[in-house]
Amino acid sequence: MTTPEAAHRYVTGHDDNGKAIFQFEGEIEYTSLKEKSGKEALFGVAWKNDGFPADNQVSVDQAVLGGPVHNEHGTLVRVVEFPPHTSSPAHRTVSLDYGIMVSGEIHLELEDGNERRLVSGDIVVQRGTVHTWHNKTDEYARMIYVLVAAKPVVIEGKALDYHWE
Repeated sequence: MTTPEAAHRYVTGHDDNGKAIFQFEGEIEYTSLKEKSGKEALFGVAWKNDGFPADNQVSVDQAVLGGPVHNEHGTLVRVVEFPPHTSSPAHRTVSLDYGIMVSGEIHLELEDGNERRLVSGDIVVQRGTVHTWHNKTDEYARMIYVLVAAKPVVIEGKALDYHWE
């Protein structure tokens, strides 16, 4: 089991004359998070923005601003490297999440026990539900998530808030 090569990002912008340039680029910096198995999942932020519509004239590298698992005020693009034979904690974010399976294989389990196997090219649209990710293989699995700020789901008058076991 080898740690995967870091993903790279290329963020475009404009020079003083309005011409397109590469404004920020390089390896996405990973931070680690111990999964239930004690193995480290790697998390990297490629970009985030606050507010809608997005401001394409910001001059600060938005990836270095850090923050919570999701962005309550805009969007967040995150890369997650799931180690072999690990499971995430059960969790819910107050966001609309687009999860794109890039490499490897992962299983998505919902709180009712239903599960789906994802392979490269599969997409999950996560709408504020409690879920767990399981990498049941001997290889790392890489997913890219685009998290969009959302209103909390309300059931019988009660808002379903952020959840992390």
